[in-house]
Amino acid sequence: MTKLSNKKIISKYLDSEASEAEVKQLLNWLEKKRNQKTFKDYIKEKLLIDIKFKSFNSQEAVILFLDEIKLINKGKNKNRFGHWLKYAAVFIVFIGIGYFFVNQNRTSDAIGKQLILSEDDITLELENGDLKVINSKGEEKFISKSGKVIAEQKGNILNYENGNNSRELTFNTLTIPNGKKFQLVLSDGTKVYLNAGSAFKYPEKFINSRNRQVFLLEGEAYFEVSKDTKHPFIVNAEDMNVRVLGTEFNISSYPEDSSINTVLVEGAVSLFGNDKKYNKETSLELKPGFKASWNKANNNVAVKEVDTDIYTEWKNGKLIFKNVQFKNIIKKLERHYNVIIINNNSKLNEKNYDATFDVETIEEVLNSFNKNYEFDYTIENNKIIIN
Repeated sequence: MTKLSNKKIISKYLDSEASEAEVKQLLNWLEKKRNQKTFKDYIKEKLLIDIKFKSFNSQEAVILFLDEIKLINKGKNKNRFGHWLKYAAVFIVFIGIGYFFVNQNRTSDAIGKQLILSEDDITLELENGDLKVINSKGEEKFISKSGKVIAEQKGNILNYENGNNSRELTFNTLTIPNGKKFQLVLSDGTKVYLNAGSAFKYPEKFINSRNRQVFLLEGEAYFEVSKDTKHPFIVNAEDMNVRVLGTEFNISSYPEDSSINTVLVEGAVSLFGNDKKYNKETSLELKPGFKASWNKANNNVAVKEVDTDIYTEWKNGKLIFKNVQFKNIIKKLERHYNVIIINNNSKLNEKNYDATFDVETIEEVLNSFNKNYEFDYTIENNKIIIN
């Protein structure tokens, strides 16, 4: 699809004029995350709406999208509001919610009851589309339709009941906002540490007759996989799969990154593409102490030996930088501290730093960088402007 045809099909879709073939073409194109960004940018350009959701298949997307529409239409006439709701209805069907009924006569109070999600909330989306907000300082039990406890949350750990005896896969999606981290214990005992700005999809229980497959939709996760030689554990991240039997490793796949990075701490993992069936010929085996960088654009893989602590100590609250340019440090600081950084100092962008932080405040971090290369900055609420 060319850029022009993308925009034309998107425009026709929003106007409910796209053909079945064009819709199929658009859906196939949107399977790539980089194309989803193009789509969201065009929505912003055409409708003046900045879409802020993290997944196309998320009830969070519906709530935030409607919230934006409500703000845009505040004080406008009912006919204008109805025009935007038409786009909302079309868009919600498109992102795969599967159900949503738009009533143009509902009151603003009724809409307001749905808009309770904060950007700082950890959310758990269930298979049926229900969205739960998780208080990382609280405790909660999650109950199945039959009345059985399927998972229990205590603080920043969500622990699923042991057992792989499910007859069908029921997936949950856990989304972690910037400034927070969370730990998950899957039904097979596998521990998953999720970094800030991550979304992770996984089954409530695995099935004995199948591989243990999970999905890192975006972000970063550290895995301590329970050994099960009969049921390989497979992590999907965009176009790449990581297959293990039982080991510890880290995967990072943020939207702005050009590569998906896999760092092996111990054991063995194999990398292979979504379009390949796993075997020794189609996969790359990674050794402990090495990092594999899977290029998102061409699916090429580069392997090199690394200090694994640099890539894994985030789960212990540390930020470690070794010879990293400041422009590549900024995004990690934004996620870790839940701030927005606007850097107007182009020379600072190119400066390389070695640094380790754990308990420092964002101001202490900036002052540390400032000792090596002086710059001015202001902090207002959660926005930092560097000059």
